[in-house]
Amino acid sequence: MIGRRKLFLLGLFVTILFTNQPITVDAHTPALITLEYDFDLQELTVTISHSVSDINTHYIYEIVVEKNSVLFTTESYTSQSSTSGMSDTISVPAVDGDILSATAKCSISGQISGQVTVVDPTTTSSSTTTSTSTTTTDTSSTELPIQMTTIILVGIVVLGIVVVILGLIRRR
Repeated sequence: MIGRRKLFLLGLFVTILFTNQPITVDAHTPALITLEYDFDLQELTVTISHSVSDINTHYIYEIVVEKNSVLFTTESYTSQSSTSGMSDTISVPAVDGDILSATAKCSISGQISGQVTVVDPTTTSSSTTTSTSTTTTDTSSTELPIQMTTIILVGIVVLGIVVVILGLIRRR
C-alpha cells in the first residue's frame, strides 16, 4: 500500500505537471463563406472569413466544391492568405440552373458551407444584366471546439487536486 506521504506527493506532482500544459483556446469555426460565380469566365470564387492569430498553424486547409450535389474538386492548402480569412478562384464549367456548393474546413475545428445557383445573364429579362451570381451563407457546423484530450487533461487535473486535498485533510 502506498503511504500517505507518497500519495500526497504523487497528487501534487500530477497537478503541477498538467496545470502547466498549454491548452489552445482560440480554436473556432470559420465565420462566413461567400460564393461568387462569374458565368463569362466560368469561375467560382470562394471567400471565407476566418480570423486567426497564426496563418500557418490555424487555417482553412481544404475547400470541397460540388456541382449539382456531385463532388467536382477538392482544393488543399497549407496556410491561410491573411489573418482575417482567404479567397480562391476555381474554374468550374456550369450552365444556367446548376447549383454549386463549397465547404471550407478549418485545420483545428469546424467547417462552413455555402451554395450558389448559376444564372446565365443572357436569359435574364431585366434591363441591367450581370454575369455574376453571389450568395453568402453562414452554416457553420455544430462541432464542439473542445477536444477529447482537453477533457482528459481536465479530468486528470481534477483528480490530482482531489488527491492533494485528501492528503491535506488526512494530515490534520
